[in-house]
Amino acid sequence: MHRKYGRARARQRTIDVVVREVGGLKQFWWLILFVALSAAASIVALKVNAANTPTALRCGGALWPLKTFSDLQRKTVNLSPDATTIGAILERRGPNVAPTRRRTAFQRQNWEVVAQVVSFRLRGNEVQLDLFDHGKYMHALLPSPSCLSSRTRARAAIVAARHEFTSRCGDPTGDPQSLGAVGYVTGVGFWNGHSTDRGAAPNGAELHPVTGFRSLVGCRS
Repeated sequence: MHRKYGRARARQRTIDVVVREVGGLKQFWWLILFVALSAAASIVALKVNAANTPTALRCGGALWPLKTFSDLQRKTVNLSPDATTIGAILERRGPNVAPTRRRTAFQRQNWEVVAQVVSFRLRGNEVQLDLFDHGKYMHALLPSPSCLSSRTRARAAIVAARHEFTSRCGDPTGDPQSLGAVGYVTGVGFWNGHSTDRGAAPNGAELHPVTGFRSLVGCRS
């Protein structure tokens, strides 16, 4: 009788040990699974953050700080719009090579022109407006909000200008779309070097970034 009882207790202890070991293994593998899932989620989050982080490669090359108004000299720009014309801007002497710093008075001013937007298209991830007035052409560009960093000056105005244009005048594609709208276009002076591109100013002048757009005619009201 005692031997039977002893054998039963021994079997129970063996069962208890096995149960504990199995439970421990389950906890171990659940821990491994949790760590693996956490690592995978972290990798995905890093990739998403990297995709959304402004970089020169994705946002306009070496000049992207100037194009997005996030350069070191951004606070030297007078944001109060100075009314001018495309013709007056084209009379300025532009540099042969696009400067990487704000070295000229043109680059340190927010300008406003009344012009016809004859066409528009995507240039990289920016919206390029082809402006026309009295036989003269120049470009104005609206950056992608995803390329604006925390250092971007007048960020809200730049985002609002792009939204205003695309919501009223249409979504851009890689191909030029004729428009013919007339409106006020406000933007910071930018030199892109001498260009023979369609609609570009011969002296390389641009309004870049655009900080304001108001349609007078030709877009939805």
